[in-house]
Amino acid sequence: MSDIPPDVSNNEQLSKILLAREHARADAWFRRDRRALDALLASDYREINIFGRFSREDVLGRIFPLLTLHAFAIEGPRVIKTGRETAVITYTCRQDATFGKIRKTGTFQVSAHYTLTGNLWKISLWEIVHEPEK
Repeated sequence: MSDIPPDVSNNEQLSKILLAREHARADAWFRRDRRALDALLASDYREINIFGRFSREDVLGRIFPLLTLHAFAIEGPRVIKTGRETAVITYTCRQDATFGKIRKTGTFQVSAHYTLTGNLWKISLWEIVHEPEK
């Protein structure tokens, strides 16, 4: 892998990178691969979901062992470059997951904030909000 960061002056290229990172995040959950998930997260990572607000350590240590992802489909992704080394991807997702004994299936809105760390885009904040039924 090159030490030169990918050229993200083209928003289409940045969109492909961040979408690939979101797919890699979901894949890490599907495969139950804690190390793969760990590699995607920034050192100051935070997550907000239907159960509360969590630190990186909470997600990797407490949530990861209890959460099983059954389905996760990304729809309508949009990327906004918010700074030289920051960007946000938002999308709708259809998710089916079990946390402990609680199964939650539905449509959600996701906002993932990324920071360029070295030559990799890492997730610094990941937020998922349940979309009410219409």
